[in-house]
Amino acid sequence: MDKLEKYISDNRDNLDRYSPGRSVWESIERNMSKTKPSLRKIFSRAALVLVIIGLSFLTYFYFATISQTRNAGPANEKLSTHLRETELYYTIKVNGLLEKAKPFLTDKPDLENELMKDISVLDSICTQIKNDLKDNISNQEVIEALILNYRIKVDILEEMLSVLEEKENQNTKKITDHEL
Repeated sequence: MDKLEKYISDNRDNLDRYSPGRSVWESIERNMSKTKPSLRKIFSRAALVLVIIGLSFLTYFYFATISQTRNAGPANEKLSTHLRETELYYTIKVNGLLEKAKPFLTDKPDLENELMKDISVLDSICTQIKNDLKDNISNQEVIEALILNYRIKVDILEEMLSVLEEKENQNTKKITDHEL
């Protein structure tokens, strides 16, 4: 035992005989009620609560996103691969048709401008569909709309190419008929 503890235990009776008066306790109560928490303390506690709530939400959304990615990962990868292959197929087909049409369009700049406007409109629609697809990759309707857009583009080019080839054949046939 140290000296203070020994002194207190030896003189406990003498120390306990004095008790504070009623006025001392009233003064302590008044001082306690006067001390309100400062504005800084209130704001710091509120900020702490907001930080804890914010971190809780972030943690929840982080784990929810990881869970969704794990659950839908292989299906989305297969769908994404299939979609890329489909886009590549139609892009190659459209570019091939445009290359076939170029010789016919050199003499018809108005037709070429109109075709390019139509293709650019379809491309902008395609871009909008792709943005929708980013939001909801598993939505089959969005994928079907994208494929339909590509098919329309191919159909327009094939139709135009067949009309141009037919007119070219008629022109060459007229020329060969006149030669005889």
